[in-house]
Amino acid sequence: MINLSNIDELELATTIRAVEEKFLSLFEENLLNGTVHTCIGQELSAVSVCKYLNSDDYVFSNHRGHGHYIAFTKDYQTLISELLGKSSGICGGIGGSQHLCNGNFFSNGPQGSLTPVAVGAAKACKQLKNDKIAVCFIGDGTMGEGIIYESMNLASLYDLPILFVCENNQYAQSTPISNNLAGSIFDRAKAFGLNVQKADTWNKDDLFEKTNRVISAARACKPSFLVIETYRLKAHSKGDDDRDENEIKHYYNIDHLNNELKKNENLIEFNKNIKNEIDRYVEQIIGEGGITLESYLGDQNSNKINQITWLKQNPEIEKKQITQINDYFKNILEKNDKVVFIGEDIKDPYGGAFKATKDLTNIKMDNIISTPISEAAIVGMGIGMSLLGFRPVVEIMFGDFISYSFDQILSNASKFYHMFNKQLSIPLIIRTPMGGGRGYGPTHSQTIEKFFIGINNIQIVALNTLIDSKEIYSSIEKYNHTTIVVENKLDYGRLQNKLPNTIEYLFQKSKTDYPIITGLPKDLKPEISIITYGGSVHPSLEAIDEIFYEFEILPKIIVLSKIYPLPIEALAEIIEDTKHIITVEESNIEGGFGSEIIAGLVELCNNKSYCRIGSKNIPIPSTKSLEKKVLINSEDIISGVRKII
Repeated sequence: MINLSNIDELELATTIRAVEEKFLSLFEENLLNGTVHTCIGQELSAVSVCKYLNSDDYVFSNHRGHGHYIAFTKDYQTLISELLGKSSGICGGIGGSQHLCNGNFFSNGPQGSLTPVAVGAAKACKQLKNDKIAVCFIGDGTMGEGIIYESMNLASLYDLPILFVCENNQYAQSTPISNNLAGSIFDRAKAFGLNVQKADTWNKDDLFEKTNRVISAARACKPSFLVIETYRLKAHSKGDDDRDENEIKHYYNIDHLNNELKKNENLIEFNKNIKNEIDRYVEQIIGEGGITLESYLGDQNSNKINQITWLKQNPEIEKKQITQINDYFKNILEKNDKVVFIGEDIKDPYGGAFKATKDLTNIKMDNIISTPISEAAIVGMGIGMSLLGFRPVVEIMFGDFISYSFDQILSNASKFYHMFNKQLSIPLIIRTPMGGGRGYGPTHSQTIEKFFIGINNIQIVALNTLIDSKEIYSSIEKYNHTTIVVENKLDYGRLQNKLPNTIEYLFQKSKTDYPIITGLPKDLKPEISIITYGGSVHPSLEAIDEIFYEFEILPKIIVLSKIYPLPIEALAEIIEDTKHIITVEESNIEGGFGSEIIAGLVELCNNKSYCRIGSKNIPIPSTKSLEKKVLINSEDIISGVRKII
């Protein structure tokens, strides 16, 4: 077998081309499915960059990443196995052409999604002082994505050891760059203060010289951007090519590798040998199987509680919730150098919009990373830092703006574990204040965590005033997957819970990592179960006395700390002795927490009546009197009881 570590640049480029030509022929033979985006014509770009990298640097690629992979890893066999869907593939055949992970090499399909992840890896490298760099390959079409500019800004702002490589092959799928890009790629990168160079794949010596230069600069913490003008000689994907034939012919004729393969006898012989070797390898593995469904399944989150043991719980508040959070953060920062806090305005003297990070800068200044307004990029940066062993805590100043981060959560944080065949996890905390009641109006008062319910490998936890927040955060610390923490703005400053006056309630919590808390009337059997969480706990407790006065019955209060995945089987056991079930949430009820709870319970307990209570499905107004009527309140809960009984 040819050792790719011992061949020259042209032979490595020839190997990349031979592998991709084999992919196209396998498609024609119906032996490959899905899609494939070849870099035929662009190979020298990957070869020139990876020539000057160390094997322990970090490379982040994209949908057109086969060349990057082979040039960096010097391995084509597991790539072929991957695209053929074999268990011997890089990711067991799960990722296919676009989603690859091998050591320090990562690729993903969504345009630009890995740019902030690369920034995070570079930030971690700088923090660790390990002399490694991150390289992120993008295409000219990706320059239309806003996340690119957030990422370049962070890279420049923090003087990171990173190189962005933009392979400008003149087309975004089928659209020429002249119809897609205003101004120039070079000037856009230059505007961020990056060290920018420009080269092309038709002038090999100049390309390699400039590549060496920008990589050396990046290693010296001078963030750099290399524009490589190039041209793909094949279609965007398998066969979708409507470019002018004369244009393609022109670039085919000036292609450096094509010309070398016409006159370089040694390269011609090498091309013949590598193609034969590739053919033999395909014949060898074609009969292999893929991974089984059983081995592929297995979420990082569990909703199983085998047997509930109950402990007494004191419902009195000893400290404000925001103080509990801040105390916990101080404690973990002192004991763990790998904990970093990332967010807007989180450094002292400000200490965050709600003061959750106050005084942390005095403990470990370098671990408190204050950022621009870039919610998507800071979540991506947290993902990237977690790849190098850090445990980032990202603050989104207002929960409403976590929507900007959705792609990073959906395409990266949740996907990496399964997509890369369980090779890695993302121990990231994203914490954010949700909820209204402060008069902040339609865009700063929402409760939108329901939009993240159902995303696998993403755990959603909600703090409440019946349990110390430090207990919840300590549970999160035990796990290695991404957690979204919902903190309610009004709960931050509460000094007491509104406990019932009519009858004594006993509170208990399950002996689990994310306790379920129940409140039970001491001397009466409850007829209703109210299931709630977070900021909705307060109005639920507030409603107890009025429920008793009007209906002469009492509810069981059930408060969840983890709202996804939901512990449905445990809930079914807890509500077994009540006839009526009400769910209470601060969001509107459509497609929300209550819908999931009731759908799950109906499958197990179809002999009960159910009702969902939530805020009105309309933007939350700033006017105090109107806001109170729009948001969930105790009167809404009482109306729900009236309806259900």
